[in-house]
Amino acid sequence: MDKLENILQNNNLEEGYNFLTNKEKDIITLYYLEGYIDKEIASYYKVTRENIYKLRKNGLNKLKKNKKIWKIIFNRLLFHLFFASI
Repeated sequence: MDKLENILQNNNLEEGYNFLTNKEKDIITLYYLEGYIDKEIASYYKVTRENIYKLRKNGLNKLKKNKKIWKIIFNRLLFHLFFASI
């Protein structure tokens, strides 16, 4: 589950990683980098889909507080999603 951490470290943004709980890190990684949907992640964690959605959004909101970090993270996530689908 350290793809997200690697992306942040490669951009000298590992401090953004420290804002997230372990569960938020895992959920963001599973959703954006591994391609799982909320329902699948919820099944894995044995919680509701809504809980996963809230955890993911809370994690992203923490990253959005620093716009520079958020902008770079979002662009890198899009890059990985685009090239993972090719």
